[in-house]
Amino acid sequence: MTPYSLLPLLFCLLMTQAWSAPMATRQTVLVESQRSARDASHDFYVDLLQLVLNNSREQWGEAKVEEVNGDFSQSRAFAALNSGQLHVFWAGTSKQRQQRFRAIEVPLFAGLLGVRVPVIRRDRLAEFRGYQTLVDWQGLLACQGSQWPDSDILEANGFRVTRIAKFDLMYSMLKQGRCDYFPRGLNEVGAELAAVGQQDLMAYEDVLITYPFPMYFFVAKDNEALYQRLSITLEAMAASGELRHFLFSHPTTAGLFPLARFDDSLRFRLTNALLPESTPLQRPELWLPLARP
Repeated sequence: MTPYSLLPLLFCLLMTQAWSAPMATRQTVLVESQRSARDASHDFYVDLLQLVLNNSREQWGEAKVEEVNGDFSQSRAFAALNSGQLHVFWAGTSKQRQQRFRAIEVPLFAGLLGVRVPVIRRDRLAEFRGYQTLVDWQGLLACQGSQWPDSDILEANGFRVTRIAKFDLMYSMLKQGRCDYFPRGLNEVGAELAAVGQQDLMAYEDVLITYPFPMYFFVAKDNEALYQRLSITLEAMAASGELRHFLFSHPTTAGLFPLARFDDSLRFRLTNALLPESTPLQRPELWLPLARP
């Protein structure tokens, strides 16, 4: 092995160790960049993470979020945590993910990721109004991420799913009629449909597909310093109400509230066998009533 071939390895090692050392100087927290203009909820995570870092700077020092360009699938993004290419990744949780990585077990959206509203083509609205039973919806074809736990959850509950690798392709395939609907978390759907080129799609709010499924910040298994910083600070923000206020007021999610418009929506409650035993289901302060297990 030549000295030059060792450079990438040394870089990754240094980036990983940076968050294991005392934070006496300004730190950089690496996250993935926005996947596309349709990935409109990306700003929520970046802004929240920066707020957590700001709130904890007195104890841990200054830190700034920096975005890393790269076409990260979920599996690549998780692998990038271990290599040091990324320091934080946000995703829905599963037993397997929490065995391999450290999850900060504070649901970032108070459980709304697991409250799914179907996105459909506007020209099929009358047709969808006729789908009133669980069997009806199990017969339709959902677009979903190939590596998302949602796909496993839906299939385990008898739903038909076509698994798609790239986020943008899911909306494209929906428009082309290659799937019937695209279930999106309530925290995601408004900002995504406000993006350019989505006028022929709509959120079908008459139906909600729900399952307990928290969205967490994840860090590498051995990144104890960053884990402690994020965990302690997010717990404090949840206890004080600051996290809930951020959810209610952030531009990408503020339009969701109040949630009373969903009071009469038909709800299909699914089970989620992928949840780790440590999931804080018995802490009502972490979940909005609509998403409460």
